[in-house]
Amino acid sequence: MATVAATYLAAAKNQDCGLTRALAAKDGTWSWCSDPRLLSYTDVGRPFAVGKHSSPVPQECVRFTMTTTGSSDGSMPVGEEPWSLCFVHAAEGWRLYDQGQG
Repeated sequence: MATVAATYLAAAKNQDCGLTRALAAKDGTWSWCSDPRLLSYTDVGRPFAVGKHSSPVPQECVRFTMTTTGSSDGSMPVGEEPWSLCFVHAAEGWRLYDQGQG
């Protein structure tokens, strides 16, 4: 899963929208593309499990610090903030399912 997370982050930073969409679960969260734009990321942590007690499906999450352009709708500020990407294991492999601050 750590390899998929690293691939996803690199694709988001490079605005590879096709790859971020391909690595996102069909019934999951939005995929990174250009709004907001991920400018950089650091401090990528080790994957950790999130069980069914906290989520409807088991997930593996990765925390990191990101810098973004902010979103056009104002829901995400410009600058640096902590973020997490959470992946589920689907038939086609690990796919982004959820994400958020912290």
